[in-house]
Amino acid sequence: MTSKIKTQALQGMRAIVTGGAQGIGKGICLELALEGATVVIADLNKNKSEELVKKIVKLGENAIAIQADISSKEGCQKLVNKAIDKLGGLDILINCAAPGRDKNKMMDVGESDWDTHQSIVIKAAAILSDATSKFLKVSGRGVIINISSVVSEGIGVGYCSWPYHVSKAGLNHLTRWLASRLGNEGIRVNAVSPGLVDRDDGPKHSDNLEYKEIIKEVLPLGRPAKTKEIAQVVAFLCSEKSSYITGQVLVVDGGLTICDGHVQFLKGNDYAKKNSL
Repeated sequence: MTSKIKTQALQGMRAIVTGGAQGIGKGICLELALEGATVVIADLNKNKSEELVKKIVKLGENAIAIQADISSKEGCQKLVNKAIDKLGGLDILINCAAPGRDKNKMMDVGESDWDTHQSIVIKAAAILSDATSKFLKVSGRGVIINISSVVSEGIGVGYCSWPYHVSKAGLNHLTRWLASRLGNEGIRVNAVSPGLVDRDDGPKHSDNLEYKEIIKEVLPLGRPAKTKEIAQVVAFLCSEKSSYITGQVLVVDGGLTICDGHVQFLKGNDYAKKNSL
């Protein structure tokens, strides 16, 4: 009787995941590690990063925590220097970090809100992509994945602030621009655009019974995504199975953005308004 050996699609690859200690970033770190990658969990929250490292190591995989503030060029470069020193090279960059979405601010935002979103979502992604490109080129299978959102394409697909909407739209364009410039160096660049996601480490959309019923009516798949479902798409885009995909924004939203009623639903739903959906 022969035993089946599990193959890991990312065996031996080295990754940096910004915003990797919580939310979707945490799910991505776990998935990449389970697929064989050594993951640098780059996050401001040192404690959560170290907790996640322990969890990954307990699963028999490899991870490193690096506390990082990527709101400045200096902070981005420090992260890259530390990561390369630990990893010895790089194959994957995941730009997942984003500011918290203030549910009380939609239009009433100040200059600092704009600065924060532009710095962390767009500027940091651009600087990190530039700073890591020489290592990704040497890798021969370099990949950059930007984590966007369905609000980047649809007006009315959410109640988060307009700096968040605009910064995610800019991230999509940055994805295409980088793909056009880095392709001849063997580096693929794509974005993943999630819709409603029930994160593993926070309140879930489906915990609200009223909202759960509305989701069933509006979403073709009838439920929010699980964090792992977003992370698996990211892992696919990092693997050789997607070797001819670049410059794309892959929407993973259960059909939300194809529904005629999604804008009316969000505009009229108090839960959506209160939770910055």
